[in-house]
Amino acid sequence: MTYELPATKGPLRDLMVQGGYVLGFSVQALVSVGVAVVRRRLALDELITQTLFIGRVCTGPALLLMMPIGVFIAVSVGELAGRIGAGGYSGAVVAFIVVGQAAALVCALMMAGVAGSAICTDLGSRKIREEVDAMEVMGLDVIERLVAPRLIAAVIVSVALCAMVTFGGVLACYAYHIGVQQLPAGSFLATFSQYGRVSDFVMALIKAAVFGLTATLVATFKGLHAKGGPRGVADSVNEAVVLAFALVFILNTILSALYTVVVPAVGSYR
Repeated sequence: MTYELPATKGPLRDLMVQGGYVLGFSVQALVSVGVAVVRRRLALDELITQTLFIGRVCTGPALLLMMPIGVFIAVSVGELAGRIGAGGYSGAVVAFIVVGQAAALVCALMMAGVAGSAICTDLGSRKIREEVDAMEVMGLDVIERLVAPRLIAAVIVSVALCAMVTFGGVLACYAYHIGVQQLPAGSFLATFSQYGRVSDFVMALIKAAVFGLTATLVATFKGLHAKGGPRGVADSVNEAVVLAFALVFILNTILSALYTVVVPAVGSYR
């Protein structure tokens, strides 16, 4: 079941109506995922295909993006730490920034900008070719057949990608710390292990899963409600990417604030 979006007047009213429909669609999609899993009606072939596709299009760009970010963090942190005489704490700062924030956000950017746009384009093309309408006429559950596999695949890939990106970012910072700055490896590893917690990494994985799920929900919603031919599909993709980016940064702020309240900070700098 898809929603017929009404014509509205005014950007604010349109934004509120769109937000309400996205929320309703998200609840319906998540319920459909749960029902499909419990009743064993999930399309496993589609799930495997989408997992491999999302992983293939996102892994390379994510690692290529994380490497320069890791080096930039290492350069900035190394220069600042050298000025204040705290070069030994570079590993701790890398743990806070790369593990705590950067890795999950890089995954979110890939899921929204790369995977999300591809999913929205695919579903939008099916919509304007009336394939989605044909499935509904035949009595097939569009959400269960098309949306549920993509949501689960996005969560799986997001978690795996976050782990790889975290390792790549930390490795880039460590290589710069040792190879360029000629600083001892022991100080980096000591402060990294002291201030980097397993809970930070687990929270990063949770963030990545939430971001991937959010981006995919927006992409599938916009794709299934595309109209106006190829131009309408392109407009839906643009709207999906922008909306996903905005939601990701809002969710990141909320989750980070909740995490600092639930899990106290480790130690203090002196």
